[in-house]
Amino acid sequence: MRKGKILWTISLLLAFWGIIAAGCGLLGENKKAQEGMASVATAGTPVEVQETEHKPAGREQRLQLESSLRELMDKDSAKYQVYVFLPQWDEPLIMGEEPQSSASIIKIFILGTAYELAERGQLNLNQQVTVHQADMVGGAGVINGRSGEPVYTVRNLLELMITESDNTATNVLMDTIGIERIQRFMKVHGFQDSVLQRKMMDFEALRAGRDNFTTAGDVGKFFRLLREHKLVSEAADSEMISILFGQTDRECFPQALPEARIAHKTGELSGVYHDAGIVYEANDSYVLCIMSTDSRGRGNTLSTMRDMAKTVDSVFRQ
Repeated sequence: MRKGKILWTISLLLAFWGIIAAGCGLLGENKKAQEGMASVATAGTPVEVQETEHKPAGREQRLQLESSLRELMDKDSAKYQVYVFLPQWDEPLIMGEEPQSSASIIKIFILGTAYELAERGQLNLNQQVTVHQADMVGGAGVINGRSGEPVYTVRNLLELMITESDNTATNVLMDTIGIERIQRFMKVHGFQDSVLQRKMMDFEALRAGRDNFTTAGDVGKFFRLLREHKLVSEAADSEMISILFGQTDRECFPQALPEARIAHKTGELSGVYHDAGIVYEANDSYVLCIMSTDSRGRGNTLSTMRDMAKTVDSVFRQ
């Protein structure tokens, strides 16, 4: 009897410990399950990534250059607009955006229109054009000094329009090409702030409030497209650049940068002087456009523009 009680007690104890062991096992598995769920939850939680600010290439350089140019501009009473695009940048520096009198720099858009039409077979650059005495106007140029009615090809007229800034050649080209086509070229290529409303030396139109306008942004964009051979075609753009190398007005950029080759166009009226183009040196090139208005001293303004060109060139060479 006593032996039976002992066996019964042992059986109870074994059962008790078995229940405890099973409970511990369940607790352990539950803990593992919870840890596993926590692990899955952690893995599924998006990790917060520290976003870095996108800084366009050359941003700091542009800001420093803008400050330097502003100091030079503030020393002169004239108003300035500037466009600079260096090859190491992904966007240009543009200072000033109000349309202003274009003077002869508007002629680059006539040049671009002519070569685009020629590329499409809509204009023959070797077409001969007679310049009548009634077409001849004063101001810049050499044709108005010719006697009789000289004959030129369209290509000859384009060259004279750029290299000599010949006003007679420009007016004849405007008649040959058509003002509407030139205006369309400017619109299609995104030169939205540029307007051609009158011929050269048309003072009656000026008195009536019709002038030609552009901005440094539009002119700079033209030369940037030309530099990258994206304006018309590689062949056409190369030929236009070759013509622009022949610019005879060398008072501004060429005087400031005598070691550079510059494909550029200038423009001048009373109180207005512009220079813009592609500067080639050190096996590379960049685009520079400086426009001035309300100048009270031509010499001072030219000196300021030369200093600005030298400042840009020093940044290009860094």
